[in-house]
Amino acid sequence: MIARLYLKLQTLYLMMSRGSNVMTDYAEEVLAWMQRKELEHPSYNGNSPQLAMRNTLVEFIRLVSERRKLNVPTTHLAVYLLDRFMDAHFISGQQLKLTALTAILLAAKFEERDANVPRIPELNAFVKSKYTVAIFNSMEAFMLNFYNWNVGTVTAAHFAEFYLVQGITTGDTMNGVNITVPSQAIKILWKATMDFLDITLQDQAFLQWRSSLVAAACLACGRFYCHLLPTWPLSLEVTTGYHLQKLSHIMDLLIRIYEKEEKGSECSLSDSAYSSNCSSLQGSPVTQTTNE
Repeated sequence: MIARLYLKLQTLYLMMSRGSNVMTDYAEEVLAWMQRKELEHPSYNGNSPQLAMRNTLVEFIRLVSERRKLNVPTTHLAVYLLDRFMDAHFISGQQLKLTALTAILLAAKFEERDANVPRIPELNAFVKSKYTVAIFNSMEAFMLNFYNWNVGTVTAAHFAEFYLVQGITTGDTMNGVNITVPSQAIKILWKATMDFLDITLQDQAFLQWRSSLVAAACLACGRFYCHLLPTWPLSLEVTTGYHLQKLSHIMDLLIRIYEKEEKGSECSLSDSAYSSNCSSLQGSPVTQTTNE
């Protein structure tokens, strides 16, 4: 059942890339499945004795993902697997990067095409071939058993990609001007949203909220940061199930972190999904128009 519905999710992304109208019963079925999967997420308690190493490991996962050209959902799933596994186990310092690499391997096997799944020697090269293949295989089996061989789930990245189907809506303006080239606007919004998603990986505070809620806040920040009005159209409120007021606390946290990191930078678009800026921020997002 999971594989069949996940295939539908991948098909939905393909339809989105071709500009198809996907907000149909088919899309609603996919979203309903994602919401059910989200409810199965184990709670995160922040109990890992190596919690101080989390940021280092997340940066390591991001580095490996970029070098191996893995997609954004793969990176987010790898961090998800790492967080829940570390939360329930004591992992020696010597095994921390092995755990992170194994999380990448499992996430890639679920998310990536077979040809793009990194092999163990390729992953091992990031730690100067420190671990044997047998140790990798043992850790992989251990993690699979912990997750009952069900590592495929949804993260904020999956929800954000789904929401971006309706990221640009009829009547939107950008910088006070009607949008005449929707494809360019969605490209800018996509990169901005991915940038905010990247922030959510860096701070464990975002683990206290549902992935769907975090994703909606990232999209709302992306729209606000790119001067799209209304900031949160009724269509997105209906699709996500979240009113802007529900997102405001997460948005404020996202924007504070973003401004701290990006203060003084100019608008730029890069090839990386993890680095994009559209404008400086003015005021609070919750003061913007929220209806179409």
